[in-house]
Amino acid sequence: MSFAERETENERTDAANSLERRTAALVNPASGLANDFLNVYNEILMLIEMLPDMPDLFDDIAAWRPASYRGYFIQSQLPGRFAALEAYDALDPAFRALFDASVEQLAAVCVQGVTRIEAARSAGAARGPLAEECARASGHIRTRLDGLAQLVTFGRHNQGADMQAIVTTIFSAA
Repeated sequence: MSFAERETENERTDAANSLERRTAALVNPASGLANDFLNVYNEILMLIEMLPDMPDLFDDIAAWRPASYRGYFIQSQLPGRFAALEAYDALDPAFRALFDASVEQLAAVCVQGVTRIEAARSAGAARGPLAEECARASGHIRTRLDGLAQLVTFGRHNQGADMQAIVTTIFSAA
């Protein structure tokens, strides 16, 4: 094997190892879930928080749609998206059900917040009342999002715990 051939082979190996590392880094080993998914909800939170000072963001807020974990990774172009879905499918069914219910609750809170902000804007709300609606919505979203982030970050550590106690803790945060 020539030097050039060995160099090319080493580059391919390095690229494959890099892809494997990025894939492994996507899924949190503590929970089996990928933190990147939370960006869907971090995005709407950020837009709502910025809206009072940047009214041109309203169209972005109105266009936002929630996503399920599976739906997010099916449409994703991230390296490791298939590994994220495989890890999700391998989750303990009770933990996955808790996670999915938490995502649905967060999505509902986000949609409700967007709807209320759209109604306030349509009613011609002044900056103050619109800012109050944005603050109210972002507070509810942040509370749910923080609970979901706890599941993504520490989920496996809680799997041995009483699932009803975990659900009560997460859903009582709103």
